[in-house]
Amino acid sequence: MAIVTAVSEAGEEALYDIPDGELSKYKLNTQQMTDEARTRLFPSKDKLTKDDAHGVMATAPSAGGDVEGYAAICRYWIIDGGVYYYWYDYC
Repeated sequence: MAIVTAVSEAGEEALYDIPDGELSKYKLNTQQMTDEARTRLFPSKDKLTKDDAHGVMATAPSAGGDVEGYAAICRYWIIDGGVYYYWYDYC
């Protein structure tokens, strides 16, 4: 089971407990943003910013080994042709 947060029909934040079999029906087609995709989608930009994104999701920092500090990292994404291209940057 997955716990998903979303806005309810009443416009309030709500939690939903989604069975794995149902959740897999809604898996998005995602690809990490590559230089090739960025050049195709944003030909005049060398680096994408949060202003280029269609959406944003806060993520937990991935820790490997000893962690000395945390930074707010977000996953930004754009949608193109049914594919969600994403990149990570500071929030």
